Amino acid sequence: MGQARQDHMRICIINTGGTISSIGKPLAPMPAARFAETVDRLLGPSLTAAMPWARIHFDTGLHFDSPTGTLDSSEVRPEDWCRMAGRILDLHEDFDAFVILHGTDTMDFTAAALPLLLNVFDARGRARAGLAAPVILTGAQLPLFRESAAGLVLNAGSDGFANLCGALEAARLGIAGVTILFDGTLMRGNRALKVSTRDFAAFETPHAAPLARTGMAMPAVSDAPADRARPIDAGLIRAQLDAIRAALDDHPVVELPCVPIQPAGLMAGMIDDLVARGVRGIVLAGFGAGNVPSDRGLTGQAIRRAGAAGVLVVIASRPIRGAVGDFDYAAGAWIAGTGAVPGGDATPVALVAKATILSAAAGHHGWDAAVVRALMARGLAGERG
Repeated sequence: MGQARQDHMRICIINTGGTISSIGKPLAPMPAARFAETVDRLLGPSLTAAMPWARIHFDTGLHFDSPTGTLDSSEVRPEDWCRMAGRILDLHEDFDAFVILHGTDTMDFTAAALPLLLNVFDARGRARAGLAAPVILTGAQLPLFRESAAGLVLNAGSDGFANLCGALEAARLGIAGVTILFDGTLMRGNRALKVSTRDFAAFETPHAAPLARTGMAMPAVSDAPADRARPIDAGLIRAQLDAIRAALDDHPVVELPCVPIQPAGLMAGMIDDLVARGVRGIVLAGFGAGNVPSDRGLTGQAIRRAGAAGVLVVIASRPIRGAVGDFDYAAGAWIAGTGAVPGGDATPVALVAKATILSAAAGHHGWDAAVVRALMARGLAGERG
């Protein structure tokens, strides 16, 4: 299905750091203002000529806790997701779309978190407010610029310029929500996983078709253009965002991968230890369709103790194209009686982000543990089928 492109767009580029803006040995992201100046000086005329329909603005108002104000994405934490969402809210009335430059290590986590931070749902999972503008994350496997005797120059071997241009072109499609553009493929952000550290095709959506691909043209294969006339109720979103950010330290969520392990009781002991340390959510990444070692019943007992303590336990599937079903195998049938939430075909990444945000938002909305479990079990922003 083809989709009309918009003739005039105001696009805000927010640089959070990552490889695309990194220089030096060892590589580290440069300050956002220096990166913006370098892009304008070396690439500005080309971007203007190639995209006369775009009014591109590099925002330098977002700062993280680092000497440069930008981050290697391995250092991105949930409070930084909130910083990004807050900056988008600050600027949403001034721009038609946002391109977020981000490191690849945790781009999929941020892309899973932002749809939940930029939307508000009620206890039944119905949308109450939401940002309609396209938000596109991109980055690079190799830096966009390199140092030379003449100063910074374009790194001709980088995928960064193609990804930047692709993200700007994708913004023109007007597809609402949070997406990732990488290696010519536009994909739903909360369905994405990083699958390679070497290939330019660094991300895939194992359970969702691409939204569009670059080429001779960029046709969208699904979704509707953003409805810019839709009221977003920024006040509701902002109030939720502030409450989540304030509660994050008290609602940590961790992923615990299942592995063949002994001696007996070690997995159960890790679950108990996490609960004792104040963790409020545990994503158990199980084998296959969500099978978790029972360990003679000890793991199930630990999951029940966690639930009794108010800790959310979610079962994910470790395989890239895995999904958690109805625990059909005898080896995993016991899980259904523990109160753990099956994660469906959502990625472990998306489940960690979702559990973090729902747990932190529960107090603000007055949700009890049963409501949070129910919301985890259903798709809110397209993160699960």
